[in-house]
Amino acid sequence: MEKLEQRRTRADELFPFPENGRLAEENPPCLSWLKVPGEKEYTAVVYRDGREIWRGTTEKNFIVPAPLPDPGEYSWNLLAGDRERGEYRFTLSARAVSIHRTTGEALYDAIPDGRPRHLFSASDLPALRKRRTICENLRKNIELALIDGIPGRPMFHRDPDALPYREYFGRFRDFCDRDLIACALGYAVLGDEKAGAHAKELFLTFCDWNPEGPCSLNGRWGDEVGLSMARCLPSALDLLWPLLNEKERDYAARTVRTYGEQCLVRLRKLDFTQNPGSSHAGRIPAYLGEAAAVLKGTGVQSRAEAVEWLDCALEIYGGIFPYYGTPDGGWAEGPFYASSYTKWYLPFFSLVERFTPCRFLDRPFYQRLPQFLLHFASPAFENHPFGDGYWCRTEDKEWPGFFAQNPLRVYAARTGPELARRRSAEAEKTGLYLLHLLDLFLPDGEPPETLLCGEAENAAVFPDAGFVSMHTALCDPENDLAVLARASKFGSDSHRHADQGSFALFCSGVALVSPSGYFGREYGSEHHRHWCNTTRAHNTVLIDGEGQATNSMSSVGKIVSCVDEGARKTAVLDLSAAYPSLTLWHRTLVLEAGRLTVTDEIEAEKTVSVTWPLHTLSRPEADGGAIRVTRSGITMRAEPLEGGLELREILDRFPVDLNAGQPEKYHVTMPEQFHVFWETKAAKRHRITVALTVSDSGKHGFRK
Repeated sequence: MEKLEQRRTRADELFPFPENGRLAEENPPCLSWLKVPGEKEYTAVVYRDGREIWRGTTEKNFIVPAPLPDPGEYSWNLLAGDRERGEYRFTLSARAVSIHRTTGEALYDAIPDGRPRHLFSASDLPALRKRRTICENLRKNIELALIDGIPGRPMFHRDPDALPYREYFGRFRDFCDRDLIACALGYAVLGDEKAGAHAKELFLTFCDWNPEGPCSLNGRWGDEVGLSMARCLPSALDLLWPLLNEKERDYAARTVRTYGEQCLVRLRKLDFTQNPGSSHAGRIPAYLGEAAAVLKGTGVQSRAEAVEWLDCALEIYGGIFPYYGTPDGGWAEGPFYASSYTKWYLPFFSLVERFTPCRFLDRPFYQRLPQFLLHFASPAFENHPFGDGYWCRTEDKEWPGFFAQNPLRVYAARTGPELARRRSAEAEKTGLYLLHLLDLFLPDGEPPETLLCGEAENAAVFPDAGFVSMHTALCDPENDLAVLARASKFGSDSHRHADQGSFALFCSGVALVSPSGYFGREYGSEHHRHWCNTTRAHNTVLIDGEGQATNSMSSVGKIVSCVDEGARKTAVLDLSAAYPSLTLWHRTLVLEAGRLTVTDEIEAEKTVSVTWPLHTLSRPEADGGAIRVTRSGITMRAEPLEGGLELREILDRFPVDLNAGQPEKYHVTMPEQFHVFWETKAAKRHRITVALTVSDSGKHGFRK
């Protein structure tokens, strides 16, 4: 038979699974592949000891086989027409989690007629009212909502003097994701009639706005307003149902249905299961399912259409999802996006779990996510590499919508190590919930029968997502020295930068070595595109002055190993593929008490020079060929030990200004950053070693 090629050609395309040699940790695993032009039907075949044990045919690019009989070695092949891919071997782990999938029909029939039904039911309310801290915080949000009032409709699409899109949708989230949901919850949970009246006014106001105009999920003016509508209106309809008359219910239900239709159109237009790397679209399968669930009984949607919507969502979440979340628990877009994107779907997951035996949160990614958040989203860190949003700190206005809102809670309660549960309890005291309120009153849920994670350790590697983290004292942030690094199969598109091999160094949470650059006013600004996204803005290397390709699936790396020997921890990264001009680039990071040593082995077919950047948040001082940085009482000295590095320049400004190309009235101010560059002479082979030695005044308890 001819070869059925399986080669990714787009950065947002699926990574087929299980790849050859993979350990599968759920039973049954979802088998997925790339569609091939000209083929409309695919047959997947599973073998055990060379004998066929299961076969299935589909027009889709994924299929879930029958549960496999027991742990051990398997293989699977993919057939289409007169072509075959060839057998891939995989091992079903002895600790594989049993995953029960369900259907849209089963879920639809199980959803009760009463309300509320989406986030919780009436019988849950007495227990919810006992969550004192959350209820107190909810009341604070309600007070803020009542002061806020009612927003004006968007005019950025036709009035040049109106609030522009970026500024409008940022403010709209306050009214929709925060005020509407806080007041609707206040009415349903606390019995607050004043909050209910305000929520109703907000809800019907939003329904009055044309969902096909600038509020559309799929319009020409940006999708952020539409995303908030698609996310929040189903919940509001369910929570506020008793306050709406018959005509208002019908009108509002039809608006919710319109946004559900837009979700389905977008998923189909993208062919989402083939191309799941669209960041925003990754949110909307949940919104589609939630819309169908709350519309049941309204008369505006047929049973057949509701089942179709639910099937779409359930197949995605039981199959290829998440794309950026990988079985190791990492999130390829980095911790800023992990902290939020792992919340969007929680209300739908909870609904499915309440009414069927299906428990999506038992799948490997969700079980391991607390480990990733502990290592990369620590509130003790000054910032949170890698990817866009890494710079978000407690004083940033987006902080309460992301890190500060306890991304750990639902996950830590089920599968988190003791440290995750402790950090979650500390975060529960947060005073305001400015973006994520829909998961506040979701039940913790029961742990899975098979737990894949143990207690938190000082070293963690997430090879699928492409991150490694090494700490001297993860459980003791005041005395911790930590290095984080990226080497990933995910390239430099979407919210990821051309930063393969980059690292960051923290002492007692203080960022001594950091990525550099910001969004500026907005994603895609000149500064963001021409500085923040580029290799020069990160702590990796330049070859002949050039960086890795931006917006590219070819800028990749991988983690070779991570070894924790107690006092000494070592990670080895293979970054050879990040530069076509190189035949080899290995970076070794060795962490010891008070010291990080970075060694680069670089080879090329022709002579090349290597630029070695380092970025800091406090002003560096030259110290011969080394530099010294002091920040918050902690001093770091970065000294080249071998490789012929010469200190070329120290910059105290961005080569591309933070506000380049932006109207003056929308200029932003962000903390200054500093940029150090060493450089070698040209050669075919380079071995470069730099030692970063850390000490402090005793203020943070850390000693050299």
